[in-house]
Amino acid sequence: MAVTQCHGFPLATLWLALLVSGVVFADDQVAKEVHLIEDTSQLIASNVRFSRFDPFKLDARERVLKRAEGKAVIVVITDQRILGYGVLSGWRPLDLLAGEKAIKISAEDFAGLIITNKRYLNFNGQSGVFALQNRGVVR
Repeated sequence: MAVTQCHGFPLATLWLALLVSGVVFADDQVAKEVHLIEDTSQLIASNVRFSRFDPFKLDARERVLKRAEGKAVIVVITDQRILGYGVLSGWRPLDLLAGEKAIKISAEDFAGLIITNKRYLNFNGQSGVFALQNRGVVR
């Protein structure tokens, strides 16, 4: 005899409720795939997915001001530039503007967010692309 109910509820209804709640399929969640290592003159991304280490050489007196790690993305602000690293895209540098100061930095899954006194930036760790918006500009 096939089981078609559980505690008086049809199994199809219970399965649908679990599916919608995300309990059944958790595959869309990103596993931790990158770690940031700060060495004396370089940053190193430990890329777990591809079993490799990707270095980024810093300039002679360049120093890290802020950093954030997501599960598959790293964003870093130095006194000279903004860096994004994606597990699929590698390191992507972007120069700071004159007088630009970091306000906030965060990272989650494949997405990095940087807020400065002059711009809003997001970094897509899958495509390796920064999106930029000047502050005070309404579109």
